[in-house]
Amino acid sequence: MDDRTWHDVRRLRAWLDAEAAPSTAADARLLRVIKVSEELGEVAEAVHGALGANPRKGASHTWEDVARELADVIVTAMVALDTISGEGIAVLTSRFTARAEANAGRAAADGASAGDPRLLRLLGISRDMGGVAVTVLGALGANPRGDASGTTSTWDDAMRGLGDLVVAAMEALDSVNGAAQETVDGRLRFLVARALGAVPAAEETADGAPPQRIGP
Repeated sequence: MDDRTWHDVRRLRAWLDAEAAPSTAADARLLRVIKVSEELGEVAEAVHGALGANPRKGASHTWEDVARELADVIVTAMVALDTISGEGIAVLTSRFTARAEANAGRAAADGASAGDPRLLRLLGISRDMGGVAVTVLGALGANPRGDASGTTSTWDDAMRGLGDLVVAAMEALDSVNGAAQETVDGRLRFLVARALGAVPAAEETADGAPPQRIGP
């Protein structure tokens, strides 16, 4: 992730700050984390469609659709991360470094019998999202019912969790199309252009797919 990527993330975040329905800073932070879960749900739908796993819908999606939805997860998580920290690039850089070091010291496992590696990576993102939710609630000292339960984690923990989710989603996207960074950058450019009115709502994306809504 380079400075240009984060420049676009911050432009998207600034648009959200200015144009989204009024809310407190605390609620905006929570809403942007929750939005990541919504985008993950759309990845799951696209994967089922790409594999024709839902008999009622059949082959409703392609792996290009899966890649685009994964890019939306990544963009949305980066916006949430930058909303919480203001220094998302530093957090994410440290998580990429930590993942690289962990991978360097880990022997490659034979996961052929466990299932399609693409599906396993997607399941890993869901695991990371669950961890983010737990740490956010812990940082707030609340349980899902809103009752006080004591502080069990910090916002730094939540930021690290979001960073790990982005790293996992980038790895999953690369396993789908082998071009994770290019896909994310292209998606960001489209989302920023549409947010700023440079792309009409009815116009198709550069790859010919129907336009998606603004992700974050």
